Amino acid sequence: MKKTLLIFTLSLFVFTGVSFAAPIESFLGEKNIETLKQKGMVSYVHPVADNTMTLVPDCQYSDSIKTNIVPKASKGVPFTAEFLYLIPKSKLLENSSKDDITVDDLSVVLRSISKMEGMRYHFKEKKNGDVLYKISYTVDSINSVTKIPDQTEGSADGKVLYCYQKDHTYGDLKYELHYSQNKDMVFVSFKNTAPMSYVGFDAVEANKLHLNVIAIDCDDSVLLYLSTDVDAKKVPFINMRSKMEESMTERMDALYRWFLLQF
Repeated sequence: MKKTLLIFTLSLFVFTGVSFAAPIESFLGEKNIETLKQKGMVSYVHPVADNTMTLVPDCQYSDSIKTNIVPKASKGVPFTAEFLYLIPKSKLLENSSKDDITVDDLSVVLRSISKMEGMRYHFKEKKNGDVLYKISYTVDSINSVTKIPDQTEGSADGKVLYCYQKDHTYGDLKYELHYSQNKDMVFVSFKNTAPMSYVGFDAVEANKLHLNVIAIDCDDSVLLYLSTDVDAKKVPFINMRSKMEESMTERMDALYRWFLLQF
């Protein structure tokens, strides 16, 4: 009787498409899980010359982040930081018409480039912050600024997209975005395809900034991993290490805050 019931139950899951999200223990060690459950966030700003990504969830795409570190020039200004967030789905759904959040929902959010327009940051300095991206949209090719609709149909797996953003600090930015998706998560890597200008100087050369995002469906929560890896150039009279730390950590915070509002 028990064997018959088990077979019936398994058959029901198969034919109805019912599936279960993987638990957080599948992706992180005990120490990080405990901190996330207590504080909701874990962060690590790497010391100079430390390129080992330590907070990346143990998953299908972790090697893509660990092995695609930005090469650091001997006279450059490196900066690397990682962030983990454990976000209850109930928090994401507070003002939403949705009943649940699926991997497909995460996939749509991470391809909704136009919705990044108006993203805000600098909340530590100003109550309402500043606008980070005055303009943001998907473009049709790496050498184009022709706006196209956000490419949110179907799975993100294997997609390569391009976007243009008018940045508060660095002006005109273009990125190449590589996406991967499986039943548990969505991964996207941003790489700048043009130099980033600061106070009239090329502060970051093309392909010298990588931004990584992994969003994982974990039972009743979403595990969000963000990292920034950059090799900047020295700029006269500017402490570029300090500038990169302030600039890049604020951007990761802005992306997290934006993510919270997308459901």
